[in-house]
Amino acid sequence: MENGEKRKVLDEIFLSLRTSDPRGVVLKFHNNLVKSISGERFKNQFDVTKCDTPNLLPRSVVDEGFFMVHLGGGNHAFVKGEGYHKFETIKEIKQWKIKKSVLDDISESEAQSASTAFNNKIIHDFLFGRTDIDLTLHTARRARTSYNFKVNHKQLTAKALQIEVDGIYESGDNETIATIEVKNKDNSYFEVRQLFSAMKYCEQKIPKNYRIRLLFLIRIRNKGNDTFDLYEYKFKDKEELTSIEFVRSMCYQIIKN
Repeated sequence: MENGEKRKVLDEIFLSLRTSDPRGVVLKFHNNLVKSISGERFKNQFDVTKCDTPNLLPRSVVDEGFFMVHLGGGNHAFVKGEGYHKFETIKEIKQWKIKKSVLDDISESEAQSASTAFNNKIIHDFLFGRTDIDLTLHTARRARTSYNFKVNHKQLTAKALQIEVDGIYESGDNETIATIEVKNKDNSYFEVRQLFSAMKYCEQKIPKNYRIRLLFLIRIRNKGNDTFDLYEYKFKDKEELTSIEFVRSMCYQIIKN
């Protein structure tokens, strides 16, 4: 689907909802509405609702200060608030040697980048400042989770929401679980929901004494000037999606053995 066409469909949906509820701050809709508006123009019209950067949203949505959340079961909503976060400028840089890998060279998947960062102890160093930590990688997974949350204090509920996590790292000795989202391209913004949903999933599944850490990795392959940019975030209020806070970041400039 062309991004321009995606924006046109979202624009029509948003303006239709806004006409029906001009003062609303939560405008809910279902995939059935997406299908009725997009028709047969796209192979998978439900890709319309996947907007991992604000650049994919139509001007009408951005100008009125809305973004889109997914509520599970084909339900979505335009919500007034800020649902994207701009990556901070990285000030710390480390030179880092990694081993040449046949599999890493032929795969540019996000899960592969999460694995390569783990196999070469980048994750160990970022999380704990040491490479001799006993850390386990659990590879990419899809799951469904349900949770209550708020956007600017407005209560919402996600039911059986499908989420994707690019990797989960576990350190039993340190009682730490770290989730990671990966992009293999240089975006200025990311969708806050990705980290928030991963946090909610882990909160429901892991022991209460474990610390949950939320990582974002941007890997850039650039003809011998590869970088792994790692960021850590947290939520000041674990029920409020807009309460995201930056913790720290590091750029690992790669030297291949």
